[in-house]
Amino acid sequence: MSTRLTLAVGLFLAAAGVLTEFLVGVPGFPKIPPGPIILGAAGILVLALARHRWTLIAGLLAALFVTGGGLIEGSVWGRLAEPGQFDVWIGVVMQWLGQLIAIVAGAIAIRHAYAARTTTPDPSAGRARPGIG
Repeated sequence: MSTRLTLAVGLFLAAAGVLTEFLVGVPGFPKIPPGPIILGAAGILVLALARHRWTLIAGLLAALFVTGGGLIEGSVWGRLAEPGQFDVWIGVVMQWLGQLIAIVAGAIAIRHAYAARTTTPDPSAGRARPGIG
């Protein structure tokens, strides 16, 4: 599986996790939660515009944005500590596992995409130099 596809899968998993939390009635969500929209749209963008390297950055930024928002909000730790509420707990696990996958895969994909473009082959490689040998 390519790192681009892994990034998209992580974004979709995180979006499904946030949507699960919303649908089971976790308090504090707005009427239209932005998390699944941001993460899902980023996942679609990463796959739909696969020829463009900048979509990898957009996907990584979406995952970092939602992760930062969740850490600032802070209730994730209480939800993770309550596996007895399985519907809420599985939503949180899906969200945070997906975000972790997206962040790691996004960083690796960006590194590979931009390193491949900046590395230029040495034109003298493979040619014998006069006077040596």
